[in-house]
Amino acid sequence: MEFFFNSYFETPVIIGILLVGITILVLFYSKSSRRTKTPPEVGVALPIIGHLHLQALRGNQPLHLKLTTLAEKFGPIYNIRLGSIPAVVVSSTELAKELFTTHDNFILKRPNSLASEHLAYSYANMGVTPPNAYWRWLRKFTAVEFFSHRALEMAKNVPAEEINTAIKYLYTLCSNDKGSARLADIQQWLLDIALDLMMRTVIGKQTSGGSSNNIAEEERRRWKKMMEETMRLMFMPVLSDSIPLLKWFDIGGVEKEMKRVSKYMDEIVDVWLQEHIQKKANNTTNNGDDTQRDFMDAMLSAVEAGDAEFGDHSPHTIVKATVMAMVGAGSDTTAVVIIWALSLLLNDRSKLRKAQQELDTVVGNNRRVDLSDINKLEYLQAIVKETFRIHPPGALLIPREFSEDRIVGGYHVPKGTMLFINLYKLQRDPKIYPNPSEFKPERFLEEKYKDIDPRGRHYELFPFGAGRRSCPGLNLGIQNVHLILANLLHTFDISTVDDDQLVDMTASPEAITRKASPLEVVITPRLSPDLYY
Repeated sequence: MEFFFNSYFETPVIIGILLVGITILVLFYSKSSRRTKTPPEVGVALPIIGHLHLQALRGNQPLHLKLTTLAEKFGPIYNIRLGSIPAVVVSSTELAKELFTTHDNFILKRPNSLASEHLAYSYANMGVTPPNAYWRWLRKFTAVEFFSHRALEMAKNVPAEEINTAIKYLYTLCSNDKGSARLADIQQWLLDIALDLMMRTVIGKQTSGGSSNNIAEEERRRWKKMMEETMRLMFMPVLSDSIPLLKWFDIGGVEKEMKRVSKYMDEIVDVWLQEHIQKKANNTTNNGDDTQRDFMDAMLSAVEAGDAEFGDHSPHTIVKATVMAMVGAGSDTTAVVIIWALSLLLNDRSKLRKAQQELDTVVGNNRRVDLSDINKLEYLQAIVKETFRIHPPGALLIPREFSEDRIVGGYHVPKGTMLFINLYKLQRDPKIYPNPSEFKPERFLEEKYKDIDPRGRHYELFPFGAGRRSCPGLNLGIQNVHLILANLLHTFDISTVDDDQLVDMTASPEAITRKASPLEVVITPRLSPDLYY
């Protein structure tokens, strides 16, 4: 027996066995590592706080710029741990296309957040609700009743009337100042008109004119204040979202403030809901033809008729949450895009003049711009596309969460990982757009780029997101941006207070990337006075 073991383990035999064993182990671990190859990590993640200690994540710089700096070092996909939450950041067209085609069904979920709990009616809001039967019904309903081309065509008089009222207000300022007027901050005018448009379309409320639905100034002021507070808190980074243990301590009183604003918001929206319920009852009693039917009316009818998929929410909660989602998302982003477009044009007056020349050729000086003109205004459309590219309203798309383990770009991304898509970096890729930081609307008139559309079908430009969780209101948003910008450029000459100084293009650190400083402009009417009334 001893001879047998000694012979069996002679040196050549031992070496052979070891080589075979090592080969098997190498093949096994190589295959295993290919299965579990993960994106590059941005540094050492510490317990509890993850990568929040990194110098690259500190300071007041907007988050999309911080993540852009990391992308330049670690590539178009990398891992970052925000507290105890694992996340992956993507910033390339190729990976975006893969995500929204191959993996779209597995990135429909939104991460849980304190804001979604308190300011989105406990996840009843369409933007944050889980991708369940309720979400599918809600998306289908809004697509048909609010955002379809048919619905927009039926409501086409609303933007025309609201824009005319807003332009008339600017002209009144001019007429009181010998043909010119200085606006302290045109951003506020844009925020007002964008909000008025959405209020009129969604809840049937008018802010001016002789309608019985006209909002009293005090009510309008309360609504604006509530919307500003809600949007500010909705997109505020909250430390307890990254480090859930801190939720117990409510550092900075953020949760307390969210509860206060949520109560304030619900009181206002509930008044409007009760008004619509009463209007519906009156129409039923009087057998009236409801010709003033708005989106809230349509939704109320659907939930009361039992056509809705309620999930865990009450019918009236669904109506209120959806109304808030529509008005909040549709008003703020519209104003933000137009203020960036104006700023870019004011820093390159030749492009501003070119846009006005196109308006004079297509529309003329004897009438005002209307919706039917927009498709003929190719240079204006190029300006809007270029603005969306350089300054998307959300430089980081609203985060998503992987619902299953997936392989993205050859890397393993585990279930539960948060997904950030850095549009700011992606849409400034020099391989796709030469001189990407240059404002050049003409590029979208070139053969290579002219068919690129910002509605989520082209992954070189998708400011509203893409896939099934893209913004359902993108058609309305794009329409309103074009109409407001076209009317403003057509009816007024616009310049800065100091023509020798460029407009400051610094972005705010907020999730919705506003221009950080106000924009002061001087406006002068350029059409016949009778066209302003």
